[in-house]
Amino acid sequence: MKKINWKLFHSALWIEIVLSYFLPFKVTDNFQYQVGFPISFLSVYDTKPAVNPFLSMHLNPLGLLLNVFIIYMILLACGKACQKYFRG
Repeated sequence: MKKINWKLFHSALWIEIVLSYFLPFKVTDNFQYQVGFPISFLSVYDTKPAVNPFLSMHLNPLGLLLNVFIIYMILLACGKACQKYFRG
């Protein structure tokens, strides 16, 4: 089993966080907004203005890690394909 490339894993984490800001939110039931690509990992509920925003959020850490793993695998495959292409 190979070691994890931590720089690539760190890059995948940052790509996931940046993508969650730029991709549109998914609206379900007209009061829940879901964030994350390809699997939603953050749900924000539409509540009254007096409610603390952190109390109206739900974070799914397993979904976040799964998204980071998917992006890591894509970056790893692209890196290997580029190495094969440029080395001959």
